[in-house]
Amino acid sequence: MKTPLFLLAAAAAFFPIHAQAARAADPQQVMSLDLNACPRPAYPALALAQRAGGATTVEVQIGDDGLALDSRVLKSSGRADLDEAALAGIRRCTFHAVLATGQTPTGWLKMQYVWRPGEANKVEAQNQALFENTKRLAEAGDPIAQNRLGAWYQNGAYGKADPAQAAVWYRKAADSGNAVAQNNLGVLYYRGLGVPRDMQQAVYWYAKAAEQGHGWAQANLSWAYQFGTTGPIDIDKAIYWLTKSAEGGLLGAQVRLGMLAMERATSDEERSAAAAWFARAAARDFAPGHYYLGRSFELGLGNPQDPAQAAAAYRKALGRSEGRAEVALGMLIETGSVAAADQGEAASLYEKAMRWRYPPAFYHYGLVLEQRGDTELAAAVYRQGAELGNCDAVLKYVELKFVAGTTPAAGSPDAGWVQRAAGCKARPVVGVRL
Repeated sequence: MKTPLFLLAAAAAFFPIHAQAARAADPQQVMSLDLNACPRPAYPALALAQRAGGATTVEVQIGDDGLALDSRVLKSSGRADLDEAALAGIRRCTFHAVLATGQTPTGWLKMQYVWRPGEANKVEAQNQALFENTKRLAEAGDPIAQNRLGAWYQNGAYGKADPAQAAVWYRKAADSGNAVAQNNLGVLYYRGLGVPRDMQQAVYWYAKAAEQGHGWAQANLSWAYQFGTTGPIDIDKAIYWLTKSAEGGLLGAQVRLGMLAMERATSDEERSAAAAWFARAAARDFAPGHYYLGRSFELGLGNPQDPAQAAAAYRKALGRSEGRAEVALGMLIETGSVAAADQGEAASLYEKAMRWRYPPAFYHYGLVLEQRGDTELAAAVYRQGAELGNCDAVLKYVELKFVAGTTPAAGSPDAGWVQRAAGCKARPVVGVRL
């Protein structure tokens, strides 16, 4: 019997690696399917700032309602904050797949969280001398030191995060004309971190930094114009600033510009120009660029319709697209548009996408389980996808649960599912989209 293992990276990503491809009688084995759908435990801020990791092994008892009756740490990571975060995560889970085995356990089930701070949020190693020297420079008026100090306070690099202090130092640097600090201050105003949430102030500081050529500020300002953050929507200005950011090399801006241009395209020439932005981002191995380039080949938008080219692009985005590339590739394999690398690859791809809590993955994995004749576990997986908001999963869950045509009592939870299914059936039909 294997203990499910879960890795939590710097952004608190969640990666179960022992999910079963078919129903197993042992509740310990199907537990991984439930953990795919659980809310992600937050990586404790101080542990992340200090790049602290470890492994927490926990045990949980599950009741007849699928909720955790009790949980405890079996083996500590060596840090109380990581252990508490693991327990908090397991307590928020509902174990539909475990219930579907028909063997709700009376004993303890085991799982392990592996906390890895990774490289994404790497901060400078704690060094009190460096901190003190930077603070002296900041107090003397050095805008670069002021911005760096603000970032340390915001990220909690030298203790508890303090966004209010971050705002103080960002403002000092921003008032001196530092574009990086101006954008950072705009972000704080946009999110309401350390300062009152104020869209006008956010856009003001974005504009200051954007005029100086700061790529992220240009993209943020474009977003404000695209969605009318502080006034009327102005798509022309949105495209202007997004193009500035994309031409400056910001990969996320290149993909956003490609998507926006594709939505507005009215000719093959314009669609080709939009797809070229995806290719530009993909050329620098940016996962969203690979994914949307794949979509353009799959759908024949801006590129010739070519499943093989689409699959090749999706494969380059695997593990880096929050499950989207996995599901897209799995669907191409299941429809016979491209060959699988090995038997069962499509199901394996859906499982991996479920680890990112990507709702369509639960629907497609449920279909795989149904085809294998495991309708009870399929229903549990559909419910997981339904709870994540996927309408296809809602409809399949209700179809399986009420296959005999029974009508749930008014006001019951089951009646709520039937009502949600009715809403899903009435949803408007959406055309082909990236």
